[in-house]
Amino acid sequence: MKNKRGGWKAAPKLERMFLRASIALCGLLSLSLLCGCTKISTQTVQPNSSWTIPGVLRVGFYEDIDNLNPVLSLQSFVIPVQNLIFNGLVRYNARYQLEPDAAATIPSLQNGGVSKDGRTITYHLRRNIKFSDGVALTSADVKFSWQQAMNPLNNTPNRVPSDKVASIDTPDDYTVVVHLKKPYAPFLGTFLQIASSPNGAILPKHLLEQYRDFNRIPFNSHPIGSGPFILRTWEPGNQLILDPNLHYWEGTPKLKEIQIRFIPNQNTLLTALRTHEIDFYYDVPEPQYGQITGIAGVRVSKQPSFSIEHVKFNCRSPILHDVNVRRALAYGIDWQRLASDVYLNLGTPGMADVSPRSWAYNPNVQPYPYNPGRARELLRKSGWVESIDSSFQKGGSPLKVMMMTVVGVSARLKAEQLMQQQLKLIGVDLEIHNYPANLVFASNGMLMTGRYDLALVTMDLDPDPDNSINFSPDQLPPAGQNRSFFVDQQVGAWEKAGEQTYDLSVRKKYYWLIQQRIHDEVPIHGIVWRPTIEAVNAQLKNFKPGAASDFWNAYEWSI
Repeated sequence: MKNKRGGWKAAPKLERMFLRASIALCGLLSLSLLCGCTKISTQTVQPNSSWTIPGVLRVGFYEDIDNLNPVLSLQSFVIPVQNLIFNGLVRYNARYQLEPDAAATIPSLQNGGVSKDGRTITYHLRRNIKFSDGVALTSADVKFSWQQAMNPLNNTPNRVPSDKVASIDTPDDYTVVVHLKKPYAPFLGTFLQIASSPNGAILPKHLLEQYRDFNRIPFNSHPIGSGPFILRTWEPGNQLILDPNLHYWEGTPKLKEIQIRFIPNQNTLLTALRTHEIDFYYDVPEPQYGQITGIAGVRVSKQPSFSIEHVKFNCRSPILHDVNVRRALAYGIDWQRLASDVYLNLGTPGMADVSPRSWAYNPNVQPYPYNPGRARELLRKSGWVESIDSSFQKGGSPLKVMMMTVVGVSARLKAEQLMQQQLKLIGVDLEIHNYPANLVFASNGMLMTGRYDLALVTMDLDPDPDNSINFSPDQLPPAGQNRSFFVDQQVGAWEKAGEQTYDLSVRKKYYWLIQQRIHDEVPIHGIVWRPTIEAVNAQLKNFKPGAASDFWNAYEWSI
């Protein structure tokens, strides 16, 4: 229920709170969150283009992937592959609304799937779902997936919301009864997401229960799931090939084959699209948007997302542990110019972790204004001394910080270089060191181990504003994804309070406070909420890009 300002009124009873917050958390909120539909520009192509291979879709990724086990990977580019191989209990559709997947229905108070106190959730599974090896998917697989997310021996970077579960009962093969420790508002939209997949992933117990942990097992490079496609081969750094799953519950997919080619240079990817060596350029960077719209036979889609391109500040860094230094860098970077010159104003500028499309967005939290004078003042306040050449030093050591991102991403390299020039003007030496994606995002990679000062990356978020996994003090790596190593007990308390009530008006107050604290303490600074830009062969039918994953309905695609 919206009020006149577009916000949400609190429901008078717990039942109504839970109904709105859990059943329709994504469905209803999408009406206020997405503010518009996908914008698509279409190029026409002759029905029998010589470059189209009937039934075969060739996809280009500019990031290689590190691991295909949903329990272990945090990498964004793993998400579409997981969506092809696995089912979750629920999934997000093109409008970011929740719909049933392996679950026959979404639990609610109305259908008896949610208890009145909000602590017991009952899922009823479909009876016609099989893993690709022909074995039926049952409630035991759902419980096993939760157990492995919580297995302390697994290098799992994200145990939210699995850690909110006290126990799971499986009274029969097709019933899963989840008992929560406390009410948890985002649960229905996030259960079994495990590490990276927004749609969740159910693992095959019959294949994996033999292992003590998943850290080094064959399944990680050749997984078996119940999704629409089966992994045929994966050659890291080269390509990954998938075949249709003949046992898929919604029917055999129409595509005969999906080839995912890893091309780590975005200019090379653009050339491959122009020469029609690929049919699908996944996650096109903003600087190439104008170029892809003019390619004959290619359809371009651009839509809002819940992904924020941001600079992550390592609060554990010997230099950046001082909040005044973090604030100085924030004042010394022209965020508006980054949004316009690098990201071409295609996204929406933002500072903190809640999208302007969210009911929990705090409009008072804005990017730091460009103010080199204020930046220098804060550095002096922190004990840094100006040299004759206007650079800063302390104890004979120059003020030098290292920034990293994924190698080969043209927009980010341009952004790094612009920030390097701007920080030079306030006496800070910014060194740029970029790495392959698997080194940046691996469980023992640069981000998780804190081997950086600044990182230019994207944070993929849910429509629910709970982001405790990235900011709570009890979510430091390897236990969580707080890769800014930001320790603020008050933020942790606000996150817990916000997730344990279903009253949206109360939750909003906590998330406003968190956004303000992020602004003041600068564990991150956003640049833009990036649009999702995809370029596909115009002959690809039933492509319905979604805010969570463009691959959510790949079983319907044909070419």
